[in-house]
Amino acid sequence: MSLWFRPVLFVTLGIGLGLWLPSLDRSWPGLGQSFRSLWLAIYVPTTPDSSREVLLGMVAALVTVMTVATSMTMVTVQLASTQYTPRLLARFMADRTTQRVLGSYLLTVVYLLLLLGVLGTQENEDGRIPLPVLSLGVALTLTLLCLLLLPYFLHHAARSIEASSVIASIGREVIQELKRLNVTEVRELGDTPSCPTEEATVVTAWETGYVQLVDPERLLSALPRRVHTVRLDMRTGDFLIPGLPLLTLWPQVSLNAWQKRRLHAAIAVGHTRTTQQDVLYGVRQLVDMALKALSPAINDVTTAVMVVNELGAVGRMVASRGRLGQGWWMQRCGRVTLLRPGFGLVPFLRDAFGEIPLAAESQPRVLVRILEVLAEIASVEADTAMRGALVQTGRAVYEASRLAEQREHDLRFIEQRWSQLQQKAIEPSPLPCDTVH
Repeated sequence: MSLWFRPVLFVTLGIGLGLWLPSLDRSWPGLGQSFRSLWLAIYVPTTPDSSREVLLGMVAALVTVMTVATSMTMVTVQLASTQYTPRLLARFMADRTTQRVLGSYLLTVVYLLLLLGVLGTQENEDGRIPLPVLSLGVALTLTLLCLLLLPYFLHHAARSIEASSVIASIGREVIQELKRLNVTEVRELGDTPSCPTEEATVVTAWETGYVQLVDPERLLSALPRRVHTVRLDMRTGDFLIPGLPLLTLWPQVSLNAWQKRRLHAAIAVGHTRTTQQDVLYGVRQLVDMALKALSPAINDVTTAVMVVNELGAVGRMVASRGRLGQGWWMQRCGRVTLLRPGFGLVPFLRDAFGEIPLAAESQPRVLVRILEVLAEIASVEADTAMRGALVQTGRAVYEASRLAEQREHDLRFIEQRWSQLQQKAIEPSPLPCDTVH
């Protein structure tokens, strides 16, 4: 969600309070008298002039605090983008805590300004100017709550740029998306799926951007009745260029403009990638953090190791689903057969551990940890092909370690971990529960 949406909702709520509470004070003066009996009422001014001065002081204080909070947000975003990766910018802008804190300040400031506008503008029948006691009490309460939010927000801003917090949040998001990925009803095909031999209709892309979301239900409902097979010629996260194939339909059908618009509406396209239905984009963010940490300008090996650990947790989840994902998936959806690019262990290993070993040639600690993580993934129940993919990735890591000059002790340690990975790959799969006799 964008940074502006929730604060705008809070501003709308502040406008509603600023219009409703003063009118409630005028319509029900007994509420103000009841509020006078509370202990908080001793802090409420008793004259319109003093109330106006107090409200002006609260507005000035909150505007200053809001400026500090906004500055902290911008500094946090800048530090995260330069220290880790610019791909994290959208994550920080969509932070709900930041949106709620800024919205709370805006709500209170708008409410105070509206209350200033109606303070002392109407007289009673006896010529006295009524004081909106209840509205002033709410204004005082909101101001105190906003001041209490400042230390909480500073703590949140500091924690949000910690490497461990950022890595863990990305890992959780990727694992949650993996759990939503339904692979129980799909059948894995080879690199070249067996498509119908009849003539087909190709739907091309209309706009430029990244595929952010594919709605299968909406797509199937937009198909003509004659279509029995649909192939998605792209995957979520791919960049579209107008004129390139988007969908292939069998048999060949004639599509009017309205039907084409419905088919395109089932595929959301935007200017940036998102982790929704795009697990590899979350992996990409983690890899970018590791590469930035291993760069000579930063040289933060600990952060790179933390990224490798998180990639290992994601890799175990991917391997537990039992899919290689190097070809195509076929799914039966009622009368329609849906073909789409598969996702599994092979694409994950290629994106997760393809670049980090090359950047960590002179960092044996990172190389050793990658080999250990691959061995941990191999301990998940998997077939021979999946373990072969893990060994192939481990061989690339081992060869990367031989490209750089390593100390004899470090090289011996890397060779030991490489041997353990090979041994793990030929061991039989463990039982779900180990029984001790």
